[in-house]
Amino acid sequence: MLQKSLCMLIVAVLLAACSSNQTERVSDDTLTVEASISDLLADPLEFDNRSVKIEGVISHVCRHSGDKMRILQDGSDLSILVMLGDFTGQFDTESEGMRVSLEGLMVTEVTNFDELEAHSHEDEDHDCESTREAVEAMKAKGLDATIRSYIALSQYEAR
Repeated sequence: MLQKSLCMLIVAVLLAACSSNQTERVSDDTLTVEASISDLLADPLEFDNRSVKIEGVISHVCRHSGDKMRILQDGSDLSILVMLGDFTGQFDTESEGMRVSLEGLMVTEVTNFDELEAHSHEDEDHDCESTREAVEAMKAKGLDATIRSYIALSQYEAR
């Protein structure tokens, strides 16, 4: 009887430990967010520097360097750039049309940040630590930021 009670106590402790770990993981911002390409493109700053997971069809693989591709959202003409990094060479033009599920880091960059320099006073410092800060600095000067967004690939699965 004592053995059975001890065994049940161990199981209860393990279940409690597992459920509390899961709660911590759910509140952690480092979790991968499943999103559609349209969601990523609609508000790229919302996903900046977060791990994202998308599905779609490879619509283009760079013929020159082979280090990037575009993923097309099903049923639309929306696509997002994916930088292949360590996966360069694993995709080629024959991969176009292949359905993939992929994960990677969402990256956003302000491409026209030099416009802020032209509208600033010489003594102002604009060392922004994030894309969001750069966008806010440009808005404060009445400038519209042009944002380039892409996914830095970390893993994929061909479907």
